[in-house]
Amino acid sequence: MAFKSTYNTTVTNEMRESLLDIIRDVSPNEDNYFMSNLAKGHNATQTLHEWNIYHEGRATAVAVSVQGADTTYPEPQIEVRSTNYTAIVESPVAISRTKASIAMITGEDALGKDKERALRRLKSKMEYAIINGAAAVGSSAAAAQLCGILGSVTTNVSNYPSGLQSFTETLLNDMVQQSWNSVGGSYVGNILAVPVVLKRRIAAFGTNLTRTITAESKRLTQEVRVYDSDVGPTVMVIAHKDIPTVASTGANTPGNTALLLNDSLIELAFLVKSGEPHWEERAKTGDRENGTYITEFTMVNYDEKAAVKSGGFLTTL
Repeated sequence: MAFKSTYNTTVTNEMRESLLDIIRDVSPNEDNYFMSNLAKGHNATQTLHEWNIYHEGRATAVAVSVQGADTTYPEPQIEVRSTNYTAIVESPVAISRTKASIAMITGEDALGKDKERALRRLKSKMEYAIINGAAAVGSSAAAAQLCGILGSVTTNVSNYPSGLQSFTETLLNDMVQQSWNSVGGSYVGNILAVPVVLKRRIAAFGTNLTRTITAESKRLTQEVRVYDSDVGPTVMVIAHKDIPTVASTGANTPGNTALLLNDSLIELAFLVKSGEPHWEERAKTGDRENGTYITEFTMVNYDEKAAVKSGGFLTTL
């Protein structure tokens, strides 16, 4: 019996590890960019995940030393602690015994097909939470929720409340400069996630600074447009369905938003042991097969100052 238990645990862990890789490769398009490309960070050991942030400012003056003087030591720069809650996300499957037994017209296994669709739904739900999650501590009666990228950006935020501002090339360069002013050059925002209408607006910029590149460098299936900013970095422009086109109170985000970020500063942290996406059978409560894909994870933003959030732009070209 002990051997059987050990064997089952080993197999489950192997399947869990491979499932995360499979999810990354499912629907690798712009709509699932963050789930496909964000790195997996350290495991979350508690439902309130904590990490340290160290931000080194540029020197604005230099105190030179007199010959032979003793060295004076400044107060050490203190790291700031940041936190985020883990959230449980499920994608359940329930299929009747009859349907599971009957061959589909396509010849595929009905349960297997439903599980494949559920896996795509799980990825979509996780992607939405990564962007739009509104932090909630949770209780016995209410689910905890992670804070998404939009909610975590609090320093470089601008809003055009009239909703009549056109998204111009100057404003895009202003966003890149805001990021450049806030962090070191290697951490300046290089991904711009926008609603599709803003991507079309960028494509219509009357310059030769926008172009397309192949998708080989990222987990994408199609070419993507990039913009060579005045400040320096080349910005990849992603048309994303989960970027709000209307105001979002929970994520403190205006409508028709443009989000500039550096994806090397953002990671996913899964709850230790059982948090990575995996399949769990559920108890039979009727004449059907029950189960769910489930995960518990959070988003880690190592420096929100590198990101810029700007919204309230025109919803038309």
